[in-house]
Amino acid sequence: MAEQNLGHEQTEVIRRRRGPDPLALVVGVLTLGMAVAAFTGQLPVITFDPRWLIAAAAAVVGALLLLGSLRRR
Repeated sequence: MAEQNLGHEQTEVIRRRRGPDPLALVVGVLTLGMAVAAFTGQLPVITFDPRWLIAAAAAVVGALLLLGSLRRR
């Protein structure tokens, strides 16, 4: 009965609903995994210099900015 009270515009919005954001889903799962590992005390052994993560993140951000500037509007 509640569906009958919805206007045409509202039903269109409901039909166009998207699924979960893949990036947010991956980040959330990784954060949850790190929280569980920290809570249980079984943190993974880091065998590389963490500064490489900063360098990799900077490279990814730079590539995304470059791709964004090359897109046509």
